[in-house]
Amino acid sequence: MKKLLLFLTISIFIFSCENEDIDNSKQLKQDKQLEFDLGEDDVSNKHPKRKEYFMVANRGSSTISVFNAKTTEYLADITLPDEGAQPTYLAHSKITRNVYVGDFVNQKVVYYDAKTFEMKGEIAIQEGAFHMWINDYAGQLWVNNIVSKTTSVIDLHSHTVVATIPLPTNSEIEGISEGAVQHDVTISPSGYAAYVTVLDGSDKSYVVMYNTDTFEYIKHVEVGGDAHMLPVGFRLYVTSQNGNEISVLNRFNLEELDVIDFESPHGVAVSRRYFFTTGIGTNKIGVINPYNEIVSETDTDFNIPHNLAVNRRGNILFLSHSGGTATKVVFYKVKKNGTLIKLSDYDSGTNPFGVLRY
Repeated sequence: MKKLLLFLTISIFIFSCENEDIDNSKQLKQDKQLEFDLGEDDVSNKHPKRKEYFMVANRGSSTISVFNAKTTEYLADITLPDEGAQPTYLAHSKITRNVYVGDFVNQKVVYYDAKTFEMKGEIAIQEGAFHMWINDYAGQLWVNNIVSKTTSVIDLHSHTVVATIPLPTNSEIEGISEGAVQHDVTISPSGYAAYVTVLDGSDKSYVVMYNTDTFEYIKHVEVGGDAHMLPVGFRLYVTSQNGNEISVLNRFNLEELDVIDFESPHGVAVSRRYFFTTGIGTNKIGVINPYNEIVSETDTDFNIPHNLAVNRRGNILFLSHSGGTATKVVFYKVKKNGTLIKLSDYDSGTNPFGVLRY
């Protein structure tokens, strides 16, 4: 048994390192340890008393709704401090034990205690707070400001902005247009590299890779229009809503590994078993296995299925339905074969937007 485990460990290690081409000792050392660490999903519940939450930002109601991610029970609403606030996306840090919320109209990130939900502070950023991502290894929160066309990098220890990154230059991305804008953002598991999608028209996006130490541009690749992304092991899954496909990239060098055909893919989430996406224009949820095969598609009861989160065990999926008058969030049971069964829906607030599980 020990020999078998050793063989499997060595095989995974060799496979995961085949395509690395970034010459950086910090990146290689940390990523080799983290490549197949997809989190704590789909494991036995070793800590039954550990609390776990789903959150959704109700953009039209200036609130955050909180649910028990094990039972789907509604727990509380958090109201942002400014009248007319528009919470868009959320992120959680295990180090600071805070939840961070971007306020689209008030040029700030507001943060709350992750257990008590009490407000702890605010961080001034630029305008149009949108997609955000935290990495505790890097000690950073990255926020795309889509009105100002910048990315704010926040140090989690000082809660100050340590860098404001503009759009890539023409020397970095030849032919980038004046209408281009940052959109989605994520960070590699080790914290070495950050990835920002830049939307440039309806049919074209760029995935831009940055160094989180120097904030310097590393490289980019062109993908389809309206791109969102999620790192899964050594891969970077990039959904192209307007291109009707999911590009699977090597996240070390952005080389294309595979393409999955799926109509209008948008929101992304992952468990140890499956990758999930929303067909935002077709009212569907797609479930994809590690071999990049679509194992199920589920029709949603409401329009504009937007963002997804999955709980630690990987057996409950949380979905927000967005839109100016929308109110619904929906819970699904995830079966081991990848099919979804609707559990319940809830009116969380107006325009449920970004979601979070922690």
